Amino acid sequence: MSSHQPQENQGRLIPLPEELLVNVISHLTNREKKCLRTVNSIFKRLSPLRFDRVFLSANSRNIDVFRAIADDDELRHGVTEIVWDDGRLKDCRYSPDNDLDDEFNERATEAIVAGPDCPYWYKMVRLFSLAHAMGLSTNRMALPELPNNIISLTDSWKYYKMLLQDQKAVLNSNADVQALKHGLMRFPSLKRITLVPSAHGPFVGRPLYETPMLRDFPPNFGYLLPRNWPGMKSPQSLDKVYSWYNYNPKPTSEYGQSEDQQREYENQWRGFRVLLRTLAENPHHITEFVMDMHHHRTGINCSIFGWPTKPSQLEHDLVKLLSTPGFRRLDLALLTGDKERYEWPIFHTAFLRRALERAEQLEHISLSCTLDIQPNGRAAPLSLHRQEDAVPLQAIFPLELWPKLQHFALNRLPVRKEGLVSFLAAMPDSLRSVTLSHLAFVDETSSWQNLLRDMRDMLD
Repeated sequence: MSSHQPQENQGRLIPLPEELLVNVISHLTNREKKCLRTVNSIFKRLSPLRFDRVFLSANSRNIDVFRAIADDDELRHGVTEIVWDDGRLKDCRYSPDNDLDDEFNERATEAIVAGPDCPYWYKMVRLFSLAHAMGLSTNRMALPELPNNIISLTDSWKYYKMLLQDQKAVLNSNADVQALKHGLMRFPSLKRITLVPSAHGPFVGRPLYETPMLRDFPPNFGYLLPRNWPGMKSPQSLDKVYSWYNYNPKPTSEYGQSEDQQREYENQWRGFRVLLRTLAENPHHITEFVMDMHHHRTGINCSIFGWPTKPSQLEHDLVKLLSTPGFRRLDLALLTGDKERYEWPIFHTAFLRRALERAEQLEHISLSCTLDIQPNGRAAPLSLHRQEDAVPLQAIFPLELWPKLQHFALNRLPVRKEGLVSFLAAMPDSLRSVTLSHLAFVDETSSWQNLLRDMRDMLD
């Protein structure tokens, strides 16, 4: 009797046809499938794991999982996308640009506050990051009180130190770059690379992407969220965009930076740099490159496109990627900073257009900048109002070379309404959707209402 019990139980658990069960199970996450597969052999058979997206960052846990999938002869065939998380953790004791408030900075190097070498800055960062995540009051006059039944400050610092040490080892060895090269060879269905400045999300415990590293974090683990790219910490960090010196680096630049300082400045965008360099040096079949800023006002330094005089190695690497046969999607985010004050020089050098001209099979293009836009459609800090302040759209985008274009998007650029409408009218017949957001109208009489009315009346 007992030998038949498992079959009877399985029959009660699965009263539906297998075809219907397979359809339902297909909507589950891999984490949910893993739980379901432990129920019995039938659910295990009906719940195969699928990995269409894998993650890389300067973390050995992410690298190990990435390589394990790449080396699995079944799972590797389903991978179509690599997400590169460029968020890197900081030790504020050794970082002059440490993301801390002035109040914390005064005691950032204070040595011991809880257990072996736990610094004051980490104590406060943990406290306020968890308070924000838990919805607690963060009034500095009365520090928030955290629950007692969560991971201790001492254990949190030990875990954070381990992450820092692991990250340092990965960066020193370029293990993440080597894993990327391995993945390019092992994922036959790979089409897209997505670059995110930080996958850690707006609050601790709420990541944008659930990478293996972030899934392994202890519950209620508080830490300093990575904000490496300019513009992610505050609008003030957007002010300066220095020239990109990849050609003939000088011991000191015109801005007084040493070579080491210049290298450190460029390494803010390490993910962008190593991705494009690796793709330029290795065979691949990537046809989509997406910079997912997730509403952050940030992007790659715009001067890679020839400001002030010539393009950078990065621009050459991007051109090579866009020249890939069948390349179909580019989401490009540019950090423009104070270059907005000088009539947008990068859009008048022709380097950007020449790069885009190489993608003749393009189906999806998105361009975003970092201009601060008021709700009324005006550029907040710059008060742009001259006609020459408008970005020359038709001089940038070679629409005549994109007969397959289906989606077009603009974000945070100054435009002239009439010029924008004329530009949209020149779109190819293949176009299916347009996304316009946070645009600044340089002519005082223009508005979103006027733009929508003209689009309705003048566009087919």
